[in-house]
Amino acid sequence: MKTAFFAIVAAIAILATPPAWAQECSEEVVLETFDGTIVMHHREALFNCCAYLEIEVLQDSFDIGIFEWEMFGEEGPCYCMCCFAAQATIRGLPSGDYTVSVWKVHDNFDGTWTHELIGTWIVPVTGHSTASVETSYEACIYTAIPDEPGTWGTIKALFR
Repeated sequence: MKTAFFAIVAAIAILATPPAWAQECSEEVVLETFDGTIVMHHREALFNCCAYLEIEVLQDSFDIGIFEWEMFGEEGPCYCMCCFAAQATIRGLPSGDYTVSVWKVHDNFDGTWTHELIGTWIVPVTGHSTASVETSYEACIYTAIPDEPGTWGTIKALFR
């Protein structure tokens, strides 16, 4: 009887422990403004380790939407989640207060997409710059490496 009880308690403890592939990311967004420019830094954005990001910036007057699309090649997603660092720089903005919304967009693999709002901020812009948009990301930043021994999914993601 004691053995069965301990087996149940051990099973519950194992199930309650998060797996190594479930990384914790802060999802911190920092916005900078200068000379007609807004720079969005999305630090530790949680995405599938095997994804690449397509970052889209949509502007309607003083409203800016930044969409981070989680995309996959032919191999598709893998069994791990990692922290990414994404950035978007929007130049050539007239002076004023801008409402900036940052979204993560995930593929549901059934022809639909889930839009997850990370946050909305109002930021003042002054000065002038030449109009342009630049985006970039860095996959699997250092916080995404598990402290525990790696699994094949983690190892595969680290070598992609």
